[in-house]
Order: sequence, then structure tokens, then C-alpha cells
Amino acid sequence: MSESLDKTLPIILCIHGHGTNSTIFRHQSRNIVQVLQKKFSFVFAESPIETSQPGTGVLPYFAHVKPYRRWHHDDAAVGSFDVTAEDVARERKLVRNMLAEHVQRHRPVGVIAFSQGTRVASALCLDPELGAGIRFIVQICGFVEALPLSSAPLEPRVLDMPSVHVQGTNDLWTAKQARLAKKSCFDPARARTIKFRGGHDVPVAMPDVVKITNEIVAVYESLPSV
Repeated sequence: MSESLDKTLPIILCIHGHGTNSTIFRHQSRNIVQVLQKKFSFVFAESPIETSQPGTGVLPYFAHVKPYRRWHHDDAAVGSFDVTAEDVARERKLVRNMLAEHVQRHRPVGVIAFSQGTRVASALCLDPELGAGIRFIVQICGFVEALPLSSAPLEPRVLDMPSVHVQGTNDLWTAKQARLAKKSCFDPARARTIKFRGGHDVPVAMPDVVKITNEIVAVYESLPSV
């Protein structure tokens, strides 16, 4: 999808969830983008892998906004649903190449991701090559650890960046989200949690959006100059 960007502003890369696409995520996050549009430009990545399965909250409103997309399988999927090791390797390469193109073209300072996309965002930040210039991460309803972008195991390390974790109080995976924010690759001392009244969704109510966007601005403004 073509982007109309104000390149004088720092860029945030946005990564959609399972069973959606960049168009849907753009709509889901519209209020966050609107509040922050004078401080950041936003680029919406789109997975190169299609799926027939719509994600949570996609139907019925986005029934015709197709194709739906998902992110790559991991090694645990091999042997299930006719997924082979070659399938996993092929999908990983497709996703990593797409992300590499965005990083090289746009040089994002931060990343915002939703649901399954948070696994990709974490892996992107952990990638020693692609994640080197990313300085903060926002995880919306993220509850599973990073999804590797290559066959090499992820280096077990803590990200040297602040993280914002947005969690719905009625999300079925709230407990997992809370545990993830306190462990995995995130620095507990630099992890900030924002709860909103809702389920496994991107917050759209303005009181929640204001809290989230204020936190994003505060995180960005706290970063040392480069």
C-alpha cells in the first residue's frame, strides 16, 4: 500500500494482527493515529501471507476487506495442519524481507503492534540488524513471546528500549499479557502498562486513546538524543 508521509516527523511502523490486514489495522488504530499525527508519521506493514480465517472482531464490519492476512508459522507448527519445515522457512523469509524493506526505506523509531503482530514486533526489535534503529515498542494485547524471523534461535536478551503494554481488562488473555510484560525480552524497569475497559481489541474510546498516546509521547521524549 502506498504511503503519504511527512518525512520530517519520526516514523512508527504498525504491525497488524492475525486474520486482518494493514487496511483494517489502519481503521482500528485511527484514533491513536489521529491524536499523534502531528508528532509521528505512520507506516502500516502488511503480511505477505494470506489466510481465510478472520481475526477477532473482524466480522461482520470488515467482511469484505480482504484478503485477510496472518504472520508466519513457527517451528512448533511443523507436522500440524500439513505445515512442513520448508513452509516455515519460506514464510519466515517472506516476512523478514518485507520488514527489511520497511526498515531500510522508512527507518522507524518505534513500532506499534496488535495481537499476533506483537510477536513479530518483538522479533523485529530483537533482530540485531533490523532492530538496531528502533527505540521503543508498543504492544496492544500481546500475550505470546517473539516469533523468530529466521531459523537462528533468538538471542535471550532484554531489549534496551522502553515498552508500552496495552491490556484489555476483559481480554481472555489478560493474565498472559501481564506475565509477558514482566518477563520475556522486556525490561521490567522500562515497561509501562496501560489497562483499558475492553476485550482483545485496539482501544478506540478517547479516554483510553489519550492515556495511550500520552504514554507514547512521554516515552519518545524521554529517549536520549542520537
